[in-house]
Amino acid sequence: MESGIDRAYGDRYNKTARALRISGEQKGTANLYIARSLLRNENRAKVPVLLHSFGGNMSEIIAIASGKGGVGKSFLASSLAMSLAAIGEKVLLVDADLGGANLHNFLGYKVPPTGLYNFLRERYQLGDIITKTEVGVDFIAGSGDVLGMAHITKVERQRFIDKISDFDYKYVILDLGAGTSYNMVDLFNLAAKKLMAMNSEPTAIENAYGFLKVAAYRYIERLLAADNSFQDVSRKLRNKSVSYKGLDDVVQAVKEIDQAKADEIDEFAKNYKIGISLNMVRFKKELNIFYGFETVVRKYLKIHVEKLGFIPFDNKVSESIRLMLPFYRNNLASSTASCIDDIRDAMLKKL
Repeated sequence: MESGIDRAYGDRYNKTARALRISGEQKGTANLYIARSLLRNENRAKVPVLLHSFGGNMSEIIAIASGKGGVGKSFLASSLAMSLAAIGEKVLLVDADLGGANLHNFLGYKVPPTGLYNFLRERYQLGDIITKTEVGVDFIAGSGDVLGMAHITKVERQRFIDKISDFDYKYVILDLGAGTSYNMVDLFNLAAKKLMAMNSEPTAIENAYGFLKVAAYRYIERLLAADNSFQDVSRKLRNKSVSYKGLDDVVQAVKEIDQAKADEIDEFAKNYKIGISLNMVRFKKELNIFYGFETVVRKYLKIHVEKLGFIPFDNKVSESIRLMLPFYRNNLASSTASCIDDIRDAMLKKL
């Protein structure tokens, strides 16, 4: 059955083709025009696949988030980027932790090279802030020590997303900041592949669930934003004391106003997949957290959780971080690197 995104793509492609009197050389221009237009709606994550079918190119965005800091998110992002590069993929790794950038340390840099601050505030071209690293991954550094960088504007965020889509990478990995700021949640939602990093600590589990709830509710809020009849629903989505218990309650409230919108939310939940990596695992019994977390998310949020794998606790990881050495590249034969490769393979297969 043809989806809304397929229809939107087809309609815009036909109109653009007519406007350009499209030729082989102009086809890429039409694809980019359509992609940028679709970037601004909630179906943006499907655009790379559609572009591929029309012969166009667009990087597939992988967003890695966490509900709290200290759960191994940046280690996962850097290691996953190196693991993808090891199988021949062209990867751009971006430190999108706007308020606490430190991803450069995991790649062997003591201080961040030219990065997002220069692009967003000093009007550098995006290509000028990409660093070629020695681990086979291209890198855009963040800027965590600049007042206001944690709160970039919608215009700045959209400019970054538009520009990053121009580059010929197979994957762009965004290492997002911990927590539920609008910038982090919106970047997470636009990604084609969404990963959550967590460990077995109760606070990490609670905050991971909280992040997914906010991400789902934020998606729905944006879906309903253009129609004033949903103002009360949107208000409740943002209000903890009178909020909905779960997605079923949200769908029921929307259904009382507009059945078609309720169906859209159901469709969103059916297609919204999250990959989970459980980090710093010391004991086998900790893996049971996967199943409990999946059950709760499925019950209340109705979204799919894919268990991608785990990363064992490894003293060599802490030592590598302290010495600012890229762990994955220097420990390819380790069981930890093997677990990272397993997560990579599961992500490519399941998400």
